[in-house]
Amino acid sequence: MPVNPLTAPIARILRAHPDGLSEYQLLQQLEFAGLSVDAEAAISADLLLFRKHFLVMNALYRLQPVFWEEGLYLQISALRITLHITRQAQSEASRTRLPDPAGEQALRSYYLDWSEFEQSSSASVEQLLSSFWQRYYAADKRLDALAVFELAADCSWGEIRTAYRRQAAIHHPDRGGDPEQFCRVRDAYELLACCQG
Repeated sequence: MPVNPLTAPIARILRAHPDGLSEYQLLQQLEFAGLSVDAEAAISADLLLFRKHFLVMNALYRLQPVFWEEGLYLQISALRITLHITRQAQSEASRTRLPDPAGEQALRSYYLDWSEFEQSSSASVEQLLSSFWQRYYAADKRLDALAVFELAADCSWGEIRTAYRRQAAIHHPDRGGDPEQFCRVRDAYELLACCQG
């Protein structure tokens, strides 16, 4: 695996900020120290930002097991990157295994795969951003649809069906209900059915 030039400087910065810092603050510290990703000719701003982000995350995931061996847990999030002192009473066996919060293994694997950095292009980053925004808007529309039924985001499919039947019965035009509200109820249910897969 190629050497990430940001690994050692990031380790120094993290040790100098025991209360933690955001990814943005970490990037600012790196740029203040004169370290950043060189811009190539004809590289898009989105690709440059992706490469900066990737190098930072790659360095953080490389550092995680190093800090763990020192009795420190490196908690990685774009909003806050912090070093936590682990309990001194850890057995030698448990010290070799990093905690694996839900979903972190997939991120760790992605950011430690150097080919993701090498293969990044303006087109691939544009596709990645487009996919993100589609998921974001779909989640937003899902929340709007759930609001029609006055349901929480973590409700079950059964709760959605029950709420739909109740609202459809109230607003159905054949039963004297409001046709516009009935259409909103039906559209919300269809959207949620599509999200259900």
